[in-house]
Amino acid sequence: MDNRINIRTDELYIRHYTMDDLESRYQLTTLAFESETTHERTREWLTWAIDNYRELTRLWQPPYGDYAIEHIESGEVIGSVGIVQSIVPWGVLEGKALEEHHYLVSPEFGLFWGILPAHQRKGYATQAGRAVIDYLFNTIQVKQVVATTEYDNIASQKTMEKLGMTLSRNPTDIPHWCQVVGVIRHPLSEA
Repeated sequence: MDNRINIRTDELYIRHYTMDDLESRYQLTTLAFESETTHERTREWLTWAIDNYRELTRLWQPPYGDYAIEHIESGEVIGSVGIVQSIVPWGVLEGKALEEHHYLVSPEFGLFWGILPAHQRKGYATQAGRAVIDYLFNTIQVKQVVATTEYDNIASQKTMEKLGMTLSRNPTDIPHWCQVVGVIRHPLSEA
């Protein structure tokens, strides 16, 4: 399996992170993901991410990981898009009464994104998400891609809809990490 992600859109270049992205990743983590970190912790994360690309390729595994979103014109890293194994308990989304819910899960190809605040609301998350979905459908041949978010993250839900995802809401707070799930299926899985 070829895990080299080099995807270009009209405005964006989606690529592997490198150690040269230390400051960009630090800014992204603190501003877009609103996470507390340090430069040293960011350096450790970058080392792990770079090793992850190599080892997953060596093991013929899917290209799980975080990828830099670089603006082609400026060369600036403006965000991140990633592929993760996402665990979805489909039974809680089926509209059944609470006592009928089941929490059996299935591993899915999950998609996530984060864009620096200065570059939000310009369509970059949708553009990057669409490019990665196309990669997953056309190169890896995955059956479906999911994304999850919180009830109050309306911007993320709108991005999911723009990507063509069908959204389902968990009618309960359990499990807490599965509040809103977006799903897009490979066109051949619908045939």
